[in-house]
Formats: sequence, C-alpha cells, structure tokens
Amino acid sequence: MKILVVATWYPHEENPTEAPFNAEHVEAVRGRGHDVRVVHVRLGTTLAMPRPASGLWEGTPVRRVAADPKRPASVLAASRTLAKEMAWADVVHTMAFSSILVTMFPWAVRTLTGRSAAWVHTEHWNGVVNPSSVSPAWEKLSRVRAVLRLPHVVTGVTGQLTREMQRFARPHAAMVVPCVVKARGAVVPAPFGTPLRLAAVGGLIGRKRPLEAVRTIGWLRDHGTKAHLTWVGEGPLRTECEALIAELGLENQVTLTGSVRPADVAGHLSRADLFFLPTAQENFFTSAAEALAAGRAVVATRVGGFSDYANATNSRLVDEVTPESLGRAVLDARDAFKDVPAEDIAGPVLERFSPEAVGELFDRAYTTALARA
Repeated sequence: MKILVVATWYPHEENPTEAPFNAEHVEAVRGRGHDVRVVHVRLGTTLAMPRPASGLWEGTPVRRVAADPKRPASVLAASRTLAKEMAWADVVHTMAFSSILVTMFPWAVRTLTGRSAAWVHTEHWNGVVNPSSVSPAWEKLSRVRAVLRLPHVVTGVTGQLTREMQRFARPHAAMVVPCVVKARGAVVPAPFGTPLRLAAVGGLIGRKRPLEAVRTIGWLRDHGTKAHLTWVGEGPLRTECEALIAELGLENQVTLTGSVRPADVAGHLSRADLFFLPTAQENFFTSAAEALAAGRAVVATRVGGFSDYANATNSRLVDEVTPESLGRAVLDARDAFKDVPAEDIAGPVLERFSPEAVGELFDRAYTTALARA
C-alpha cells in the first residue's frame, strides 16, 4: 500500500529525539513492504524549520512544512501540500492528536469531491486519556477530542488509551497498537550487589515525581538498605532536587545525569538492578518498557495503561505514593527478581513489541480502514 504519514512531531537533525516513537512506527510499517512517505507539519512553532526541508530520515522520505496559526498563509500552504500528497496515498496515517487538526480540512475537501483516502490515526498522548494532567486550559478544551470521529480507525498505544478514544471515535473504530520496543544492546544479568542500584529515565518535572524518588532513597537508607539512584534526564526541578538531596545527606546516593544521548540510556539501565520511577501519569511508559527489554524489573506507580505489560511477573506497581510504600516495593522487587534471569524478563516484551508484531497490527488497521472508506 501507499501510506502517507502526517505527524506534527517527528525526529530531525536539530532534535533527533523528537517523538522517536513515530519514526519507530514508520519503520514497522515499512518493514511490512509498504511504500511510506512522511509529511512533518511543524505546527505553531517559532523555531526555524528543520533543514533539509525534504529528504530521507532513516530511509523514509520526509517532507517538512510549517503551519503557524498566527500566519494563515502558512496553514493554507501546508493544507495544499497535504492535499497533493493525499492524492498519491491509499491510506492517510496521522500520528499525534494535533496531526488530526492539520489533516482534517484537506481530507474533508477530498472527501467532498469523492476522492478521499482511508484514514488511520495513532495516539500516544496522555492528554487524550487524562486532560487534567496537561493543563487547566486543555481540560476546558478537551471536547475537541470529538475530531477522533473523523478517522476510519484509531489506534492507541495502550488499552486504557484505546478505551478512552473509543468514546469519541466511530463505532468499533479503536484498537490497540503499542509502541515499538527494541533491545538497545546485549541483555546482561543485573548485578544485585551493594548498594542496590536503581535507574530512572525521565524529565525532572513534577509529573515524574523526582522528589518522591529522592525521599524513597532516604527511607531505604534509614531502614538499613544501601541504595543508589541514577536519574537520567533534565528539567526545571533540578535545583529543587539538588536541594533535597543535600538536605537529606544523599549526595553519594543520588546521581542526576542530566540529558544523555539515547544510545547512552541503555548503559545506565544495564548497570542498574531495577528501574524505579514513581510517575504521576503515563500511557505506554516507553522508558519502563525499555527497562524491561534490558532485563530490568520495574518499580512504579499504578497510574497508566502500561499495566498492559507491567505485571507481577516483571514489576511491582504501587497505589500509595509515600517513601515507605515505594521503598517497600523496591525491596519486594529486589527479593522477587534478583534470581530471575534477565532474559526471562526481557523476552516477552521484546517479542510482543517487536517491529514485526507492531507492523502486523498496523496492517490490520489499514485493511479495516480501507474497507470502511
């Protein structure tokens, strides 16, 4: 099939870590033998357009266009570009909620003229399942989720997200297509020595709860367990985290690495015994899935759709966010998984979320959309 991917977030030379999950989904689709093009619509950005504006990204043709609502001419130009690309495609595949908004008008014009393509939409954003976790403004505007009724098929990366999307979508339109998860290196045994080594991957932001993670390390120390936390990621709470670390005397037990290259994250996971992140809201929770793919059990809060794959066989999820409950979950995970081979933890995740498995699910979505178009 000819698949036109429209994404408002996509990796580029200036920011190769922008929405890598979209590029991985594209890779999975291409792996099924489809002819794929990407239009990357930079929506409302004040930044310069990525260069080059057209070219290949990991083997896929990508065309980058600007669409700034403050400059209506740019929005019109983007719509014209999308309309021309739609004339080529068998299936239009939007990725990320805002991509629906830039696609709906050119797609509607083509539909009115009897030339519409089948439309599949893929969603990752927690703002769809939990608007209040984004901002009060989005919570008030969240009725705009009604545009999810436009695509013939909508896919979410978790069961929780898919169930929420089905409230707004066409009848029986929603299905689960998870993120791609790949091994980032050899799966090696966890050391489980002293100190107990924990790794977190995420921004130093309120939603990721880094302060609660630091307090948990203090609780473990105060209750006789030497533990070290390496937090991989940067954010506005760094200063507050550093102050709390100093206040609790944990300078030698908590390391804030700041931002690191994606290739270096795997090394931090391999050196850890467990993945630990008391997040407040997630959908797929890619960093946790990648930790499991590295053979590391997960300790986290039960707050999102990642319970699709994080369960008692590979994780400990808690409901109460206190240093004691989190600390006890860490100790429980240590005792439960220290003798479990890393390959046994990694294998099911790598099989379930492989590019081949995800690509097959997208094939089903495309076939269904074509039948309904």
